[in-house]
Order: sequence, then structure tokens, then C-alpha cells
Amino acid sequence: MRVYWTDTALQHLLAIHTYIAKNSPQYADIVVDRLTRRSQQIAAFPLSGGTTIIQLSQ
Repeated sequence: MRVYWTDTALQHLLAIHTYIAKNSPQYADIVVDRLTRRSQQIAAFPLSGGTTIIQLSQ
């Protein structure tokens, strides 16, 4: 499986980095690295995440 980052997702990732970097550039790099590594994990193991069933009342 491949994970594709949309333009919007990449913009959000950059916004997250920019926001965190105001206080800690080093931590901003760490957070973005963790997020990108997690996407690689999802690609390698697509069933590794949990699932939640939400019952909606009508």
C-alpha cells in the first residue's frame, strides 16, 4: 500500500511545523518526523491501526 500526501495535507504539515517552531524549532522537526514516519508505518502495515464503530441514533 502507498500513502499519498495531498497538497492540503502537506500545507497542514507545514503549518504544524511553523506553529511549533515559534517556540521550539527542534521539537517542530521531531513532530513532523514522527508524523511522516507514522504514514510510512501505515503504508507498510495498513491494518495496524485500531478501528472504532460508531452507532448513530436516528
